[in-house]
Amino acid sequence: MKKKILAALLTAVMTFSLAACGGGGKNSSGNSSAGGSDDVMKVATVMLSDPDTLDPGRADDDQKNSIVLEAQETLFRYIDGELTEAGCESYETSEDGLTWTFHLRDNKYSDGEEVKAQDYVNSIRRIFDPEVNCHNAGIFYCIAGGEAFNTGAGSKEDVGAVAVDDKTLEITLVEPIPYFAQLMTFSNVTPVPESKTEGEKNSSYGATAEELAQSGPFYVSEWTRGSKVVLKKNENYWDAKNVKIDEIEMTLAQDENTRQQLFDQGQIDVLRNIDSEYLDQKQKEVDAGKVQLISGPQPRNSYICFNNEDPNGVFTNEKIRKAFAIAFDREAYATQVLDSNKAAYGEIPPGTAIGTDEFRDLYPEPMKELLEQDAKQLLEEGLKEIGKEGETLEVTFLQRNADNETKVVAEFYQNQWEKNLGVKVNIETASDNSSFNNQVSKGLYQVCETGWGADYNDPMTFMQCYTTGDGNNPAFFSDAEYDELVNACKTEQDMTVRGENFAKAEKILTVDKCGISPVTYTYSNTLVSKTLKNVYINGAGGPSIEFRDAYVEE
Repeated sequence: MKKKILAALLTAVMTFSLAACGGGGKNSSGNSSAGGSDDVMKVATVMLSDPDTLDPGRADDDQKNSIVLEAQETLFRYIDGELTEAGCESYETSEDGLTWTFHLRDNKYSDGEEVKAQDYVNSIRRIFDPEVNCHNAGIFYCIAGGEAFNTGAGSKEDVGAVAVDDKTLEITLVEPIPYFAQLMTFSNVTPVPESKTEGEKNSSYGATAEELAQSGPFYVSEWTRGSKVVLKKNENYWDAKNVKIDEIEMTLAQDENTRQQLFDQGQIDVLRNIDSEYLDQKQKEVDAGKVQLISGPQPRNSYICFNNEDPNGVFTNEKIRKAFAIAFDREAYATQVLDSNKAAYGEIPPGTAIGTDEFRDLYPEPMKELLEQDAKQLLEEGLKEIGKEGETLEVTFLQRNADNETKVVAEFYQNQWEKNLGVKVNIETASDNSSFNNQVSKGLYQVCETGWGADYNDPMTFMQCYTTGDGNNPAFFSDAEYDELVNACKTEQDMTVRGENFAKAEKILTVDKCGISPVTYTYSNTLVSKTLKNVYINGAGGPSIEFRDAYVEE
């Protein structure tokens, strides 16, 4: 059974050709990017951040997910725009939509051990295990017993996932939801044997490549912290005969200039999210067919994240949040600072489906209403409300890492807010992306810029994050009406009603309460060379670049 994604929404998955190291271990430019013998097919790409773990239960950003989802098998995968059975060969649902039964394929881990239904049960339980601290736990509260286990009111045995036998997995929901199959593409729902996570191993699992149970088309053969990850073909994978790529080398390159140099030198075969200036430099090569260009909107965003529980008592104030939200030029930021993407005035980006339609085609961006207000007046009123009337406000912006690109971003906000609001903005720099994410998730910041990419193609993936207490709610935003509107959309089958609820909730989040403030929507330009076919760019669900079906065309 296959469920077709909207053909018009090219943001969900784009198929294109990539240069690879085929033949004599060389890529299309003739430079050796991975080495190897004549019959070994290799691809070289980059990591934008250094993963701190490859535990599927703790995969909480795009980079970790990209690696985990190549090395693990989800029940479904997105293959050329279709939600397709992967770890399961078939499934059925009960008439009331509460019971999902999955019949597993004959699949094996890279070490030759058989994948069993109980391994999926173990991973599902770990989503809710407080010791694992999975950031996506709230997304899966639709599974019976999950919330109770996660909040300390129940046990793992109460979670509604059971192995009927070695090849049959049964999941019970608390309520039917229209997008549950899409949730089964998450890295968190990939099989891990209980023997790997028993006792003390539960907290440390995923720290090294050697201990990983890997059931996907590739496996992590090498992981050098601060340097690279190497994936190799899993010969025990259920569909190994159709996996053509032998090796994928992922080099850490956090600096954009470094990534561009690697691409220019033929050392990497894929360069995503390039800016307009670099694209102009490469346009002649694109026009000549030497390099391919794949462009289009991706369901991703960036936003200003206010700590709504700011211990300094500043961004707890709604008017101060609004003042900071409108006191910078989004258009200039997108065109002059990033030189890519587009200014955002709503939380839900283009390319996000609501039923058979695109959400942004039906519902206007709500934030433009807020931009009409006076930022300085809002700030003055807010300062009076928190007992700081007449004072020069001093705040701290948390910079994602020490790279030059993030430094430019931080200084843009610093300059804009100091000029337009008359405040003092200090910049604190996180050591790396993992440290940044940990600091933000613990509320150890005042204001920062972060973002979110769709885990599945529905507005819920962007809106559930900001419900009260959700593990992916870095703003610590809480509003009863917002919660009610979003939670109602989990079971509502009428897409018109769902769309209207999401639109109302979006306005509460970004305008009425201004818990966060949208900044940009992602419009991705990807440069690739020309010899590798059948690589998928996933905007919603699956690894960001899917190499499972890729092959080199000589």
